[in-house]
Amino acid sequence: MQSSRPSIGIIGAGPIGRGVCVLLHRAGYRVTVGTQRPDAARRHGLPAAVAIGTAQQAADAEVVIVAVRHPALPALMAMLRGRLAGKVVIDTCSAWILRDYLAAGLSDELTEGCWLARQIPEARVSRAFSHIDYEVLVSRPTEQPGHWAAAYAADDPIAGKITARLLTDVGYVPVRVGALAESAALDVGGVLWPYMFTPDDMVAILTGPDTEPESHTHAMAGPVPHIES
Repeated sequence: MQSSRPSIGIIGAGPIGRGVCVLLHRAGYRVTVGTQRPDAARRHGLPAAVAIGTAQQAADAEVVIVAVRHPALPALMAMLRGRLAGKVVIDTCSAWILRDYLAAGLSDELTEGCWLARQIPEARVSRAFSHIDYEVLVSRPTEQPGHWAAAYAADDPIAGKITARLLTDVGYVPVRVGALAESAALDVGGVLWPYMFTPDDMVAILTGPDTEPESHTHAMAGPVPHIES
């Protein structure tokens, strides 16, 4: 990275993309949003000072956040694979599959983060923001900075460090759950989705004796999570 605050590209201007954009813009980051509907993005609250461009332009930023509907991802990642090589890419996307009348992720064997990492194998992929309800994504860290936890996962240490920093800068307390293969808790139907937790409560849930309530289809596995300081 060439500066203390890397440039941020956000691909997608739906509720999650706009929310993350607002948080990062308030925290002083230079953000470019890539969307095919710029007028709609402005109407729905995208800050006027934030640049709007194409997905390719957003992908030219130093750190790229992907926030689009899952069905659009294969073609989008194929188009941007070369631009994203070597970059930190933060995956906020979620696949919604109904299984026994419950919302669930891709499968019990494949997390969303691992799936995206396979699409862009030369990128440094992390996963964050996906377990937070978009309706409180902006308000909770704004009204109570440093109070609410946000989980993240990454295989690459640089991706993990940058993701934790962004979460801290926007007002969350980052809690690392492990590698992408251990990130089912962040997926649809995971034990953290779609709730808010304090850091202590989140760690307790992730490390407790029963991390798979009946209403969820994924369990957390792997090393003990830790809070980033």
